[in-house]
Amino acid sequence: MNNINLNEIVKIEQMPKVFSQLEEIGKFIDKNTKDLDELECTEDNKQKVKNRRTEINNTLKALEDRRKEIKSKLLEPYELFNKKYEQECKVKLKDASNLLKTKIDNIEEEQKKEKKEELELFAKEHIEFNNLENIISFDDIGLNITLSASMKSLKDQILEFVKKISNDIECISSDEDRDEILYEYQHNGFNYQNAILTVRKRKEEINKLQEQHKEVQLRIDEDAKVVEKVDEIVAPKQILEDDEILKVTFTIETTKSNIVELKNWLKERGIKYE
Repeated sequence: MNNINLNEIVKIEQMPKVFSQLEEIGKFIDKNTKDLDELECTEDNKQKVKNRRTEINNTLKALEDRRKEIKSKLLEPYELFNKKYEQECKVKLKDASNLLKTKIDNIEEEQKKEKKEELELFAKEHIEFNNLENIISFDDIGLNITLSASMKSLKDQILEFVKKISNDIECISSDEDRDEILYEYQHNGFNYQNAILTVRKRKEEINKLQEQHKEVQLRIDEDAKVVEKVDEIVAPKQILEDDEILKVTFTIETTKSNIVELKNWLKERGIKYE
């Protein structure tokens, strides 16, 4: 492929001639506009200046129309050239490149597979040695296995990860809440500190709820005792006659206005009180 001389194969022979023509036109324009800097526009010659500008604009329009016409003619053979180039050169070279890429990808995938298998075996040995087979797996390590990554660097990552997990598990095992912490640890990406904080916060919230429950239960029990006392007062064990005189004592807790109303009610009913 290196022996192909592209300069000899693809030539543009008309462009130098076109450039020469444009340079001649440029010289003509320079000659006919060199006096414009010194040209003054007055009331007397304003129309003459306008006519001069119209002449320049007409020349520019004529040249632009010609440029578009030339562009169209230049593009037509280019399109033919480009189509032939795509068919004979670009497509064939891309197909050849893709064919080789597929072959390269296949062998590299096989190389990465072999590399991964060796790393999995290495990780398995160290995980089992540290009794972590029920805690972590090879995928938890999160290795980025590429052909450019050295086996030493990848194995160092495995050793570092296993060591971290082993140290964390040792700390967790000595904690009174180890089961809860271990559960959080395995479900939060093996973050020991976050697992501890989560369990501690949960216990605090549970303790608060238990205290609130105790307070509610205490009030319920107190209310029940009051009801029991009232029942004991108003419903004595032995059956009494309706006209039998009873003497009962109890304490009430209410507002002053309610006490006044109660006092008046007792008077109306003819009930003695002290």
